[in-house]
Amino acid sequence: MPATPRKRARACARAGPRILAALLTLLPGVSALAYEVDSFEARAAAYVDDAACLECHEEYAASTTVHRDLEEFETAAVVTRGCQSCHGPGSLHVESNDPDDIRNPATADPVVANRACLQCHRADDVGAFEMSLHAAADVSCVSCHDIHGPQRGALLRSSQPDLCVSCHQDQRASMYLPSHHPVREGRMTCTDCHDPHGSTPSAASAGRPNDLCLSCHARHAGPFVFEHSPVIEDCTICHAPHGSVANSLLVQNEPFLCLQCHQAHFHATIPGIDGEFTSLDGYSAVSTHDASKRGFLTKCTQCHTEIHGSDLPSQSISGQGAALTR
Repeated sequence: MPATPRKRARACARAGPRILAALLTLLPGVSALAYEVDSFEARAAAYVDDAACLECHEEYAASTTVHRDLEEFETAAVVTRGCQSCHGPGSLHVESNDPDDIRNPATADPVVANRACLQCHRADDVGAFEMSLHAAADVSCVSCHDIHGPQRGALLRSSQPDLCVSCHQDQRASMYLPSHHPVREGRMTCTDCHDPHGSTPSAASAGRPNDLCLSCHARHAGPFVFEHSPVIEDCTICHAPHGSVANSLLVQNEPFLCLQCHQAHFHATIPGIDGEFTSLDGYSAVSTHDASKRGFLTKCTQCHTEIHGSDLPSQSISGQGAALTR
């Protein structure tokens, strides 16, 4: 049966954006996704009354969501179309009942879905989301948020940390190690440390990597007269924030962690002149057959108590204060 002029026109309208998008990919530096955002408008779709949407989608008619309760003065100037503010103009969909004739953020390209949200939420703390690692991994807003959900915090699909660890399985496993931050216990959430919408790689702090940690662990902030270099650089050099087998979230047990940078001394002795035994710091020490064993079974912090920094000179003359009090 030959196609009617109306069907041919609709077919051309549907094919037009796809053809143009394909042509745009041939131009260097031009993204076809940028055009795809407005593909429904380009297909000559028109806005309809929300009542037409609710005739079929009755489950949303009586729902009370934050998006349904918004007044026009509470939204951006470009968003005054109710359901179609997110789903695009719906005349083609109302006429055909074809899911392909309406924008569905749940199945749309993440770039398309996210821009529908960011037209309103650009002024919030999510303005940098397009530059975030989540956006780079093609995670869309609706992957975490239920735009039709009940009025609870941030419209999350599930509570933290369950929502986050559904993807971040490595961190989930770390939280079950003996030493961990109290996230599983409900005393912390992932967003206490991480900004899922931000452009920074992981932590929410915009300053030094340590600023976030020190906002809670203020006693280690300093400044100290005698400083420990790794502490000044990055807490995660020594600590695994999601969880660790070692105490105090250390990435490795003592003394093995310390020995990554410092030589063994005092307990580990070496032969000196005329058969004497001298410790590695140059001072005489008594050597025994199990000196090395005693050294590896001794925690450095038994003597060096202020490993984060100290204002007090250490008792050792050779340390000149750098031994961080012993």
